[in-house]
Amino acid sequence: MNIAVISPQSSHWEDAHRAASILVKAFQRLGHKAWLITSIYHDDQLAVKEEVVEKSERGFVEVENDVSGVPTIRVLSSRPIFQPNIVFRNFVGILNEIDKQYDLDVIVVFSSFWNGPEEVAKWIGVRKSLLSIGEISKRATFVFVPIYTTKFPISRPIEAALRVMWSTLQLPEILRNADLIVVCCQGEAEELKLYRVPSEKIIESRCWIDPDFADLIPSVDKLRHVENFDFYVSYIGPLDEDRNLRGLIKTAEKLSSIGNIGLVVAGSGSAKERFKREIREVKNLVLLEEYDMRTVASVMKWSLVGMDLSYFEPFGIRALEYLYAGVPFATSPTSRAVWHITNGVDGIHLEGPEDINGLVNWISTLIRDPELREEIGVKARRKAEGLNAVKLAELIISRAQR
Repeated sequence: MNIAVISPQSSHWEDAHRAASILVKAFQRLGHKAWLITSIYHDDQLAVKEEVVEKSERGFVEVENDVSGVPTIRVLSSRPIFQPNIVFRNFVGILNEIDKQYDLDVIVVFSSFWNGPEEVAKWIGVRKSLLSIGEISKRATFVFVPIYTTKFPISRPIEAALRVMWSTLQLPEILRNADLIVVCCQGEAEELKLYRVPSEKIIESRCWIDPDFADLIPSVDKLRHVENFDFYVSYIGPLDEDRNLRGLIKTAEKLSSIGNIGLVVAGSGSAKERFKREIREVKNLVLLEEYDMRTVASVMKWSLVGMDLSYFEPFGIRALEYLYAGVPFATSPTSRAVWHITNGVDGIHLEGPEDINGLVNWISTLIRDPELREEIGVKARRKAEGLNAVKLAELIISRAQR
């Protein structure tokens, strides 16, 4: 099969964006041809020069050795001044050209609150009509991964209002035209019930573990950056205002008072430079800015625990990779990672993103009781061992072939 996976941008750190690349890899593992179709941006930075795509005949370029790490097609796109999200330009026409060249069998579209899903829904609607009158012999299966949540930081009221408008005007038509809707947890499924989506359209799956990551975990060694610590805990992900970076600093400071314990942060983002300035005097906090999958896998595998103190995280699938590595995970209820963690079994649910004391007390307990840490780690690994993204790819293919 020929499969397109569409996302507003590519990313190494943002779960909602990097999941698209993970799924491309998973389809490839099954022997299918798959491409990431995305904007000119990677982690909010230009991945290709805008003029390269502007000058292309059909509004897209296929990029060799793309920064995303998977076969990638980058399309005409922009960042409007008064909108928070990336916009694809003339995407119905561009998608038609891509389909002519690649003869797509399945189109998977990621995330809500941007124009990609609505443009694909329009295109699919036209294809359905053409199929019904015999003008075409087949059409692609439309799979939507909404990463949908009604919870949103009240500190950004304009963005929240735009999301409500999108949910009211665009989402119902997208859900109607989608052949299959993939949700990450029961909480997301409940939120979509308002739209009366037929249950046979919905797949709930937590199978989002990167197959490349799964291959690396058994063999990665401990990084030299952390050899001076007796133990370390870690956060891996974006460095922006939603991630409670001040909470990470407070955690490191409290950890230093209970022993030779480090905090390793791996990530990048809009608040990175400020974060670097603020951690200069925090001797037990190590920041790893450059992305390397082997480094990320090592940071996870050798962590005492992983954590997410985010004020807002709509997907939270990084937690599953920690569990796969046999590492307990602590999450704030404001991160959707809370749906992937069983409180007191393979990790803990904190009282909130500012519950630093609860986090540090739990870490201290695990240090004092290594058998408990081992027991939780075994349960974590057992929960996640069957959650490779290849399983989700298999399920999507089987449904598309019906």
